[in-house]
Parts: sequence; C-alpha cells; structure tokens
Amino acid sequence: MDRLTKTLKPGSWLLMQLLVLACCLLLVSAGAKQLQAEDAAQIKVAQGEHPGTEHPGSDDVKEDEEDEEKKKKKKKKKREHPGEKKKEHPGSTATNFTAKDIKTAMMNHIKAKTKNTNGVFRIKDEKANKTLFLEFVKIHDPVRKIAGKGYFACTDFHPVGEDATKLYDLDFWLNPKDGRLQVTKTAIHKHPHRQASKWVKKARYTFIDDKPVEIN
Repeated sequence: MDRLTKTLKPGSWLLMQLLVLACCLLLVSAGAKQLQAEDAAQIKVAQGEHPGTEHPGSDDVKEDEEDEEKKKKKKKKKREHPGEKKKEHPGSTATNFTAKDIKTAMMNHIKAKTKNTNGVFRIKDEKANKTLFLEFVKIHDPVRKIAGKGYFACTDFHPVGEDATKLYDLDFWLNPKDGRLQVTKTAIHKHPHRQASKWVKKARYTFIDDKPVEIN
C-alpha cells in the first residue's frame, strides 16, 4: 500500500479518495432503501391482518340492508288517510272538478243540512250510540280525488256550546251526479279525547288502499 501511495501522483491520490467515498455513500443509500422497503412490507402485512371494520361485512352492505328494512316497514305501515304516500288526506289532488268545486259542493251540503236547525249539523254517532249536534269549523286543505271512487274532503266540527278546541273530524265522500258533485257518504273519522289539559282528536279508522279500516 505504501509502495502504491508513493507511485501515485498527489492529484491521483485525491481522486482515489473521492471514488472510495462515493462508493461508501452508494452502499449506505442502498442499505437505507432496503430498510425502508422492509418496513413498508411489515406495515402492509400488519394492516392486512385485520382488514375492514370491527365487524364482518362492509358498511355499504349493512346500510343497504338497513335501508331495505326501513322500506319494508314503511310499506307495511298503515296511513292515517288513503291515497298518496305521506299525505294527510286520501287520493290525489283533485282534477276534473277543481278544489273550489269540491269546497262549494261541501258548503252547499252543509248549508242544506243545517238550513232548518239554526246552523246545527246533526249526525248519528253509531259507536257512541248518540246524536251529535255540531257546528262547522273548516274544510281541511287539500281536498282529494280518489281514483275510481270520486272525491274526498276532511272537515272539523265542534259540539254546539262547548269548547271550540273540542273537535270532531268528519270525512265526506263526493261523486258527480247530473254534472254536479254531491255528498254520498259521511263518517266520523276522529272524536275529541281529553289528554291532560287539552283536547286531541282520536282516530277511529285509518285507510289502506283508499279503504277505511277500523282501529281497535
């Protein structure tokens, strides 16, 4: 080595040292890359050991199953009134006859029924086995058309001389006759029920496929 050193010129000796240093740096760099690759492989294995969520299956499948169950429950749930889903009253919005036509027919019917009774609307409550003496309050919006079954309107009445918040909900079915709408059926849908310090309306029936079904 000493003989080799003596035979090399000063410039050549410096170049040799630089080459040795470069080789050392390349070896260190290659070793670092190898360590990084091994660490990455270990991390990948660790992540793959318990993949996904805490429980089996995927979140998407679970959510789909829950959505399907909710749809089934909604489909089976009885609606308060028949007709379009999530609408308070049965049927679809009135066509052919306008909403104004239906309300006019309703008011004409009520006026005719109360003409000789000083504005008192009488109806037999079969369930309570008594005659009710009521005053008209309002027609609910919207009025409805039931496919193949005519038209429908829901109303509020309250007992004569009693608390104005004590309300009966009466349902009316209407059908065209001689070019005009006429009431063909009337039913007591809800009666007043005392709950704590206020009156609420308690339903006697609901609707399935636009047909009233009694509530026990």
